[in-house]
Amino acid sequence: MAAKNSKRHPYAAIEHRVIDSPAYASLTFSARALLLQIARQLNGTNNGHLQATHSYLNQYGFSENTITRGIAELIATGILYRSRAGGYQQGPAKYAVTWLPISKITEGIFLAGFKACAWRDWQPEDKKTPPPNVRTANRKNGEWTSTTPPKFAVEPPPKSEDIELVPTMASYLASSEPQEPLQETALKATERPKKGGRRTVMPETKIMQAREMIAHGMNMPDIAAHLGVSVPCLYKWVPSPNKIARIDNSPGLFGAH
Repeated sequence: MAAKNSKRHPYAAIEHRVIDSPAYASLTFSARALLLQIARQLNGTNNGHLQATHSYLNQYGFSENTITRGIAELIATGILYRSRAGGYQQGPAKYAVTWLPISKITEGIFLAGFKACAWRDWQPEDKKTPPPNVRTANRKNGEWTSTTPPKFAVEPPPKSEDIELVPTMASYLASSEPQEPLQETALKATERPKKGGRRTVMPETKIMQAREMIAHGMNMPDIAAHLGVSVPCLYKWVPSPNKIARIDNSPGLFGAH
């Protein structure tokens, strides 16, 4: 008869009553995996001194954010209790599972808020549901009656001509009146008389007045002052009497006749 193997291997155990509880069912899968790694540290004498450091859990694929979220879930459901807060020069935080009693070594941990089996008192939070669809009318006594609008109901702005009469390319193309081609429209625009521009300093009336004054023997500065123009401008439009005399007395292209 073969001898029985008397060697016992340690194991991590979570009680059935914890796994079957609504608190455990509300946990995410990452929080359940984290709880298993924390329960792996239990040896019968260290409940309250369990750790969840990144240096230990990194080998199992836990990131710092996953650890932080998982610890928050386990504490919120009452399955885990933080017995000491960690920090700079204080060492790592320590935890205790609530389905087992605290170990006899309580030095360095705080148990004022510890409650055994706190996961039994966990209640799910009320989820905010969207408001129901409000009907615009109700049937009362066989007739449809409009419902009273909410106090802070948002109403669209009233329509105005600025909103309704906005020209669009579709309305331009869909209009019944025939539209002229763009090329013909451009040609007509070039044929229109030009307006504006720089005004002529010496109109024809002033030029005739200047020539009459020259014929009566007035000098050029007096004529310019009388017409309200400068002397160079007057010389530009009306030749001086001496220049006119030279032009009249000059021989033609083939000499004097």
